[in-house]
Amino acid sequence: PRPEEIARCYPAAYFRGFFRQYWKDYYKGRALALQLSDWRPGGRLLDVGCALGTMLAGARDHSGWSVQGLEFSAEAAGLGSALNKLDIVSSSVAGAPFPDGSFDYINVNNVLEHESDPVAALKRVSELLTAGGRVELTVPNGPVDLLPTVTLYRRGRTVKTRHDGHLFYFPRRTLERLLDTAGFRVVSLKNFHFKQGFKSRGWLPNAYRSFLRSGAVPYREKEELSLEDYKKLIPPRPDWRVYYARYGLRRLFYAGGTDFGCDFKIIAEKKAFP
Repeated sequence: PRPEEIARCYPAAYFRGFFRQYWKDYYKGRALALQLSDWRPGGRLLDVGCALGTMLAGARDHSGWSVQGLEFSAEAAGLGSALNKLDIVSSSVAGAPFPDGSFDYINVNNVLEHESDPVAALKRVSELLTAGGRVELTVPNGPVDLLPTVTLYRRGRTVKTRHDGHLFYFPRRTLERLLDTAGFRVVSLKNFHFKQGFKSRGWLPNAYRSFLRSGAVPYREKEELSLEDYKKLIPPRPDWRVYYARYGLRRLFYAGGTDFGCDFKIIAEKKAFP
């Protein structure tokens, strides 16, 4: 698609929805802090596509790691920097303005499928990592993600995918080849979101209802709200122990050796000799 068409998937205030899940994102960062601390006591963490940087704030506050955000939307980067007191740079992945070898761990959460050149993006991630550094990549399972769109189109219906702005749909083998080409060795590859896998196959009642309700993305001008106005959108803080118990339970349903679920979670290590 032309750049102006892609831009319509990201209205100026698209990040407003992230306030509803503020504490979920913060606690995801706190859970990541535990994971990172088990691997290394300290280092440099980069979150690619960090939006408001709330996950980074959770990781920063609960580990010995220093953190850095990268976010394509200048509005989200500016607001997140002020809200969470973080350094968030507005840039594409390929244009990330950091020296090579700046980071020990890079989180790339639901970004690669939005990139117009995913190979260049992954190679840039590899350049930014230290030797032996790791990338955590969360990406939709392309064939399953695209299946409802294909199925409904064949029935004479035009719909969008379950997320806006997806340009690529990666099968498992393609992801493995991309990572190898970019200089990575896969450490762990898990498949998850199996309920969505049932929905995407039309195996649950009214499975395609949400797709048929989907319409064009409305374009909105930048909202002129103050930082204090935005802070009022943050819901009350839930109990960390309840979240972490549910987090652990969900992780029990992450499985290797299957492509049934709608998403992949991959941890890959930068090769010493690509």
